[in-house]
Formats: sequence, structure tokens, C-alpha cells
Amino acid sequence: MKKSTPCPGCQNPITIEHFEDFSSLFTMKCPHCREKLKETKMTPWLLLLAVIIVPLLVYLGITVKSFLSGHFPIVKRYQL
Repeated sequence: MKKSTPCPGCQNPITIEHFEDFSSLFTMKCPHCREKLKETKMTPWLLLLAVIIVPLLVYLGITVKSFLSGHFPIVKRYQL
């Protein structure tokens, strides 16, 4: 496993310790040249979407289970 990754601007290594020092994953800057790093895959919009979608899917799962348990008694024995 790699212990560091080079900065795209200055090519100095950025280690795990540097990532732990960042205040937010959305505003990371190189500790050497202060260039903004755009390596994050999780954006605030994606995080907001996940916060909305996950409870919706849980609600739909419970609704489908209650609907199916009325028609198929075997469904009542399985937990979500």
C-alpha cells in the first residue's frame, strides 16, 4: 500500500498524516505549495443526495415488506 501520493503541483509527497490535518475533506490544499487538491470523489452534493436517498429506500423497503406480508405470510418471518 502506498504511504504517500505526490502533489499534482509541486510533486512533494502528501502523506496520511497530512490528510488527517485537513479541517474538511472538501477544502484540501497541499501543505507544501497550498494548491487546491481535487482528488475527492465525495462532493457535498453527492453527500446530500445520499442523506435524502437512504431514508427513502428504508421507507420503501418497510412499505414493500408490509404490503407483501399481507399476501405472503412467509415474509413476516424475515427482518430487513
